[in-house]
Amino acid sequence: MRYIVMDMEWNNAYCKQLGGFFNEVIEIGAVWLDEDLTERGEFSVIIHPVIGKRLQSRVKNLTHLTNEDVSRGVPFREAVERFAAWLGEEDNTFLTWGDGDVRTLIKNCEFFLDAPQLSFMDNYADLQSYCQGFTDAAGSGQQLGLSAAAEKLGVDPDAFPHHRALDDSRLAAVCLRRTFDRDKLSGFVRKCDDSFYERLRFKPYYITDLHSPLVDPALFQCVCDRCGGRLKKVKKWKFNNTAFRAEFYCKRCDRRLRFSVRYRQLYDRLDVRKTCAEIVPKPPKESEVPTEESQISQQKSEA
Repeated sequence: MRYIVMDMEWNNAYCKQLGGFFNEVIEIGAVWLDEDLTERGEFSVIIHPVIGKRLQSRVKNLTHLTNEDVSRGVPFREAVERFAAWLGEEDNTFLTWGDGDVRTLIKNCEFFLDAPQLSFMDNYADLQSYCQGFTDAAGSGQQLGLSAAAEKLGVDPDAFPHHRALDDSRLAAVCLRRTFDRDKLSGFVRKCDDSFYERLRFKPYYITDLHSPLVDPALFQCVCDRCGGRLKKVKKWKFNNTAFRAEFYCKRCDRRLRFSVRYRQLYDRLDVRKTCAEIVPKPPKESEVPTEESQISQQKSEA
């Protein structure tokens, strides 16, 4: 078994054929590590884009690649053929920082090569999810960027040029070495079979219909989080910004509360989150605060 730590850069451009924007790969970088995580080789290639022939300013500023650089790159098909030849026939486990890179590579292979799967990838692990378990962000739901995670792991990210595919692959490989636990890593490795690709292609979505059979009415029964008493609903449930929201009033505590219930359908489960927050009245604007002079004037008019 060997590990292939990979990173990519891409340019977002409008594709007439797809009728929408497309992330077109412009660079692939990777390092090959043996079972002991000793580096045995590296790969780098710049790709000539055909959808977005000019790079976005953000991409140029981030990667320091120029339009001239990518114009001298190779076609996507040739880049993938070179990459596959470099990988050879051995079993490998691919690791990327988050699954965004592998999703983008699959979509590019579908579009340019009419290939729905990556024949050269046997197993895959999300290195971001794995390494984050060794930081103080574990279990927080927060997704750490590569540089931020490196700092938390005691690695100086400035020792590596940022946002170039090969250099980010090297930095990710160092993070892997800092956290390497063979048994724990094996729990993150997925076989690249049909279900693997189905999961990657699945697009999570929010449940927006209050009457959906997936919605549990019991979750919309709300009580005061302070006294546990019954609440009076003062605003109806409405879907807004990914969640159902409504406002309630607790007479006993003289408080207004906003409850939110969010339903998000993932590939293999329904993620449900219910939150409650007190609505604090906003202080009046300075112009709305009555002055002593205006109060006297009002008293005279009332007299």
